[in-house]
Amino acid sequence: MKVVKEFRGFDPRSASLVWALAGFLLVLGWQFLTVHANYGGNWTGLFFTGASVPVPDALASTTYRVQSAKGYDGQYYRLIAHDPFFHENTAAYLDAPRLRARRILIPILAWVLAGGRQGLIDGAYVLVVASFILGGIYWLACTMVQQGRHAAWGFLFLVVPATLVSIDRMTVDVALGALTALFAFQLLAHRERWLWFTLASAVLVRETGVMLPAAAVLAALLRRDFRRAVLWASAALPALAWYLYVQYNVALAPVGARMAAIPRWVVPHLGLGIVERALDPPKYGLSAQLETIARGIDGIALAATVAAAVMSMVRLRKTPTAALRAVLCIQVFFMIFMTNKLFWNTPFGYSRPIAPLFVLLIAAAGMGPNFGAVMRGVLLCMLVDLRLFTEIKAEVLGVLHWL
Repeated sequence: MKVVKEFRGFDPRSASLVWALAGFLLVLGWQFLTVHANYGGNWTGLFFTGASVPVPDALASTTYRVQSAKGYDGQYYRLIAHDPFFHENTAAYLDAPRLRARRILIPILAWVLAGGRQGLIDGAYVLVVASFILGGIYWLACTMVQQGRHAAWGFLFLVVPATLVSIDRMTVDVALGALTALFAFQLLAHRERWLWFTLASAVLVRETGVMLPAAAVLAALLRRDFRRAVLWASAALPALAWYLYVQYNVALAPVGARMAAIPRWVVPHLGLGIVERALDPPKYGLSAQLETIARGIDGIALAATVAAAVMSMVRLRKTPTAALRAVLCIQVFFMIFMTNKLFWNTPFGYSRPIAPLFVLLIAAAGMGPNFGAVMRGVLLCMLVDLRLFTEIKAEVLGVLHWL
């Protein structure tokens, strides 16, 4: 496929970087507004720490607490960033100590960026998340340019549901979305020199990141390239080493008191959880009209997620590399086996593990400079984002009122 050499006076990489920097500044600008409008200028509000969630004494005085009793996942990764090697009693404050501890990449990068200085770690964490967004936009833009499209299309990384959740709640999943964009670019541009590090990093983001090295290994085996298969498989070794460290240094939570070390939806058995939930969206106890609207938006988001899986399979033959085809197949297979109906209650939860699916849909790999192919992926993302907006509308309205 022909690579676009230049673009309105820019080298393709320079044009991609311009858009990535614009996205980086836009995200930080939005966070600045919401922090001052909704959290009294306290940046720890972005971690969405629940009103009834305990935190270590050393962080209690600086922690902004939201009205929600339980808060959200970012609050736990923040605690890990303050104590990534679990030398203190941090595990006692996590809802699922070993599960959270395995997802170390963003917390450890924040700790390293801050030089281990406790007063700088929260800010460093915010910058690490913003940097992955910068990388996601840049690598998606490079992928677009590689296929003959405008570098500005990389800006669409911001509509990926997992990206929006990470911007609002400091979750780690945006890193896997960004690394998926990098993975796609490296494969399409035949730049495999740093591919091992991409694969190793993906598994350290969260355990579902293993789909990237698994896809690379499968593609190599289909080519009977056993040397590369072993090489790509070895990318999981850093994560396995970290998992062993966690196993021996992080205590389990009391049985039944908190989340299990392995979520129940990981257990492999065929089911129709997403279809069941799409046909019967959650009930909210609102007035009849509002209930209909709320459940309708839920149904739209779930239908868009199912459509994303179907579209990825329809496009499979046009996807140019075996590894990208394998990622899409593994992602759809993964969705089918996430059978717990309760898992599909809100896209704040279910859209994050399938970030690679949405990123690859937007990238429309193999479609060339096809405007329609990109926009169909964007439309499905935005239908899920519509449901996300109902969760963050209070913050958005707070910013508008503050302005």
